[in-house]
Amino acid sequence: MAAAYPATLDVPCPEKLPRDQAILHIVIAIVFYWLAGGILGFLAYIVAPIVIALRVNQKGGEKFVQEDGAEFARYGKLFMAIYAYVYFLTDDPPEKAIEATVKVDFQPTGNPTWLHALFTQILLIPHFLVLGLLGLAFILILPWTIVVALANEQYPKQFYDFVLGYLRWQTRVTAYLFSLTQEYPPFAF
Repeated sequence: MAAAYPATLDVPCPEKLPRDQAILHIVIAIVFYWLAGGILGFLAYIVAPIVIALRVNQKGGEKFVQEDGAEFARYGKLFMAIYAYVYFLTDDPPEKAIEATVKVDFQPTGNPTWLHALFTQILLIPHFLVLGLLGLAFILILPWTIVVALANEQYPKQFYDFVLGYLRWQTRVTAYLFSLTQEYPPFAF
């Protein structure tokens, strides 16, 4: 990843994963993937670029970044905090996690055009494909993680590294999708 990319995420590895929290996360992950994931994904990947394109068209790119950048950065932070919770990286609810354990930073820059904002989803198709494959890998290794978490109340280091890399990549894609930067996100874990 480019060191100066204007979107970063860091979440400390949980020292202990209580059994009751692991079971709660399993239930939430199932509900999230089957129900809320589709709604949240639709809002983030379809509706947000349309709203952003309309705002950029009304205000201009620089004014959008100045006036609306912080608002969309807040949405991006909430989006990433939800994923951090679902992927067992924090036990804090998303709003609280943003202030405590999930360190997400978006630095809105650039001068987006309404046309670019409207078609970012198309430009991001390669990222969506790779992140989708990594998401499938997550689903495959999730049972192993659950067994380890339930057995010794420890977060498996390899799984933590995988999830954190995935979420960092997702953070950069979200920044580009929300027109918070015009720098295309790197293909980096």
